[in-house]
Amino acid sequence: MTEEASQPRATRDHVAVALEIVSNEDPAHCLQVLSMLLGHMPGFVYLLNRDLRFTASIGAGLAYLDLVDNQLVGVEVLDMWGTRDPNYEPHLCHRRALAGEPQTYQDFCLGRSLEYQLGPLRGADGSIVGVIGVGFDVTEREQGKQRQAQLTEQLRQAQKLEDIGRLAGGVAHDFNNLLTAMMGHLTLAEEQCPADSPIRDHISACNRAVDSAATLTRQLLAFGRKQVISPRPINLTTLIHTVEGMLRRLIGESIHMHTAFDAELWNVKADPGQLEQVLVNLVVNARDAIEDHGRIEIRTANLAAADCGPELPSSLSPGDYVMLSVRDTGRGMSDVVRSKLFEPFFTTKERGEGTGLGLATVYGAAQQNGGAVAVESKLGAGSTFTIFLPRHVGVEEEHYASPPPVEKVAAGGTETILLVEDEAIVLELANCTLQQLGYEVLACAGADEALHTLAAHSGPIHLLLTDVVMPRMNGKELAARVTALRPGLAVLFTSGYGEKIIAKEGVLDLGVNFIGKPYRPVELAETVRRVLDRRADALGLGSRPRSEVA
Repeated sequence: MTEEASQPRATRDHVAVALEIVSNEDPAHCLQVLSMLLGHMPGFVYLLNRDLRFTASIGAGLAYLDLVDNQLVGVEVLDMWGTRDPNYEPHLCHRRALAGEPQTYQDFCLGRSLEYQLGPLRGADGSIVGVIGVGFDVTEREQGKQRQAQLTEQLRQAQKLEDIGRLAGGVAHDFNNLLTAMMGHLTLAEEQCPADSPIRDHISACNRAVDSAATLTRQLLAFGRKQVISPRPINLTTLIHTVEGMLRRLIGESIHMHTAFDAELWNVKADPGQLEQVLVNLVVNARDAIEDHGRIEIRTANLAAADCGPELPSSLSPGDYVMLSVRDTGRGMSDVVRSKLFEPFFTTKERGEGTGLGLATVYGAAQQNGGAVAVESKLGAGSTFTIFLPRHVGVEEEHYASPPPVEKVAAGGTETILLVEDEAIVLELANCTLQQLGYEVLACAGADEALHTLAAHSGPIHLLLTDVVMPRMNGKELAARVTALRPGLAVLFTSGYGEKIIAKEGVLDLGVNFIGKPYRPVELAETVRRVLDRRADALGLGSRPRSEVA
């Protein structure tokens, strides 16, 4: 504790000792001694007679209560609190002090927190002639305690969500390997099944279920800040305009959506697809909170460092931020609900109506992009969710448009690919997919096998497609070894998790090629082709032979 922080308590202790000493002295002498002690403190001293009426009141602390010295003389102390209940604590404490028992208690008066120390006031013959009391204004101390308690609770909640995020990310990582194999084999089965076969309906149903499971794993990864993202400079107003039509269709005609944008909005650096998901989740959540007719308002605004105040979440450092808020006129929420709002799988909806991952995704996405999310809500008064993202200075905004739908036809090729995957079912699927596309594939079940294959293969290798997390040697280490032996070789990483091996908190470095699991064969085909074409352009090789695969 600093010397400055320790002084008020030390002074109060000195006053307590003085109070005990001077309570046996002449009342005038009491006031003189205590007045000197309290001259530069937010405190005051007062004397009461045996009828508990003020005979004196002095001290700088009286000014906090809009009082002046001795203004209370003649007033009965029981009239100070608006109640004459004999069991009210201040009344009890003063009567006990009059009976000879020193007392300490706290009270709240005129918006200020006060701490009192009372003692019996004795006359020249030693008999008790009244009460002597000292009051301290401890408002700042109590406010500090409240702030500390709030920060402690926020830290506890953040640690809780961090633990849940690690668990969720680990589950999603393992599940994504299984989903990759399921997606691939279902796609192959559907392609080989006759168009008029009733089995196709069952396969299609399985595909829809797998897609839903893949969405859940992406939401879990987003919550745990393990989703791999590719941030770039964007303007939130531009992004909102891009998806505004879709948002209006989501909420329906009974809800009015209003937008208000800052004309000079700063750019942020974030993954546009992830922010689009955040916006959709917030708008859907607002829609569900409105029971019939209502209003949803979407706003963007700048928050300059000089204006950072209570509205900035405590987890963020002062600076320039861009705010995105979604406000609804729905039913609002209680404090209990608000405290659990961002926990995955927590939902107030009926069974089967929601996964409880929408707002967890918002929380994780905001943090992964260097920001935070704040919530204001009261029962019956609607809710406002505000996303704070750091201002990006430098590169101009890149044009953003929603990604096009996945094509039905994927381009193949004749290049040689070194495929490394320690999960057997995924290795088999990727190998089969790439071979069907016309590529020559060197399939390896781990890094050691890949290095042996590389040494034994005399022909060219154009691409290393490797999993990130593998035993003995991870994908990044393997890529460094392979590219040192085969300069000019392209590298494509794959994983079901945003490992720090290739990404810091799930954020890819510039130039890193990545395809997240789970992926469908057509997505793998398009990504491989794109990376190979980029390599050919960089090396000045021109176009390469391709094959069109349905």
